[in-house]
Parts: sequence; C-alpha cells; structure tokens
Amino acid sequence: MGSAEGIARRIVEEMGDFHTPLSGLTRLVKRFSAFEFDVPDLPDADGYLFQYGKVNWLPEPTFVMGVVRQLEIVDAAGQHERYVQVNFELRYQMDANLDSVGNYSEWWFPGDVVSFDSWLGTVDRAQIASRLVGHSPRDFIVFQDVT
Repeated sequence: MGSAEGIARRIVEEMGDFHTPLSGLTRLVKRFSAFEFDVPDLPDADGYLFQYGKVNWLPEPTFVMGVVRQLEIVDAAGQHERYVQVNFELRYQMDANLDSVGNYSEWWFPGDVVSFDSWLGTVDRAQIASRLVGHSPRDFIVFQDVT
C-alpha cells in the first residue's frame, strides 16, 4: 500500500496548481479514485472523508480543508490490521471569517445510497467554497498516515 501516496503525488504533479481550491481538490480526488488498491471486499474498506475546520497541531492558527482516502489492510486471516490514509490537505491562515466556520466532516463508502460522483459533486458545491473566496492556501500537502 506504500504506493498509494506515490500515486497521489504523481497525480498532483500532473495537475499542477489549483485555480479554485475546492474544485481542484475534488478533481484530484476523482482522478485518485480511478486507482484500485488491494483491499478486502468489505463496504468500509475503501472510503473517503471530506473535512474542514480549525486545527491546533500547527505552530500558527490554521484552517484546514481536505479529503482523506482510507484503505483497510487485513492480515493473512482476513482480520483488520490497520488503515492507510492518504491525505490531500489545503491549509489556510486563520482569520475571523474562517474561525467562525466551525468544524465539519463527512464520510463516503461504497454501498452508500449516494454514488461517489454525486457525493463528490456535493463536496465540490459545499458552502465552505464561498467562505474561501479571497483566501489563498498557505500550503497544499499530500501525506500518508498509517493507523
């Protein structure tokens, strides 16, 4: 599963800069979703999380918006071993406008009533986009966590 982050980084390089952060992010996620990984045939083994809000683990006040693809890894017996999470994260300097937004998170998994394309379209049209008008991301990072 180590190649998941490499694939994500390659897609980012191919796409270049985002002119509209949320739409660019959803286009990136759509391209990344075309890659299949060796996960168990379970409804929650390959899912997506859209999230945003104020974070406190960085040195300066920061508003983060991103999408995470979570892939389940199982052992030889088919038992849960860990999750690999590939993160696409836009980081913004905090201001009063973003500070008042609060936090939000929403998961999507195969088998949900809503199709992936419909869910991603909802993410693309999320109200947070209007709050981000006039804000440029301070950073855009791609990283992989194992939990």
